[in-house]
Amino acid sequence: MSVNQKFQPAIPRITGIEMTRAQKYERVAFTFCKLGTTGLICWALTPPLFVLLMALIAISLYIKGLTMGVNRTRCFLRKPLLIIGFWSLVVVADTTWLIYSQPFW
Repeated sequence: MSVNQKFQPAIPRITGIEMTRAQKYERVAFTFCKLGTTGLICWALTPPLFVLLMALIAISLYIKGLTMGVNRTRCFLRKPLLIIGFWSLVVVADTTWLIYSQPFW
């Protein structure tokens, strides 16, 4: 067995297929969606600002992808509008929690 055969990836990469700009934005948005979900699961261990930041980035990227024509994603909710709505609720809840749990006055 040669060295090249020994270290082949388990999932072969598809070459020659160009992704559209909308698909690229969806791919990045999905990454931030996963980061935000991980932050939600570990809310007690992560700073609340991390969840807020990931949610805002995911919202902006899904809006960009939606305006470019993405109508289905790899995320659990599948529809970009549902994802944007969910992360918007997270932003409101997180902001409210930050304001009322740690008053600045």
